[in-house]
Amino acid sequence: MENHYEDVADLIDKVMAGWKRKATKTRRNWWEILAGNADGSPKMVEGVKFPVLRAARIRQNREVTDDCLCRNKREKIPPVVEQARWASKGK
Repeated sequence: MENHYEDVADLIDKVMAGWKRKATKTRRNWWEILAGNADGSPKMVEGVKFPVLRAARIRQNREVTDDCLCRNKREKIPPVVEQARWASKGK
């Protein structure tokens, strides 16, 4: 990974593997999880505490706090892309 967040990706994979084992049809907006709570504190999913990423806070238009994780100051913040099935309907 370009931004050196392999450990964070592993946490996401761990949670998703658990859902797959349980045949749970759960979807998460991982950017929302990685942006943390409104005060910048980490969120928990399935008992796993996720770090608050600077890039996620920026992408979610939230204030960047001092304890946000940033391993690459020049990292590119991916734009928000509408992916809902109904996004293209009616055009």
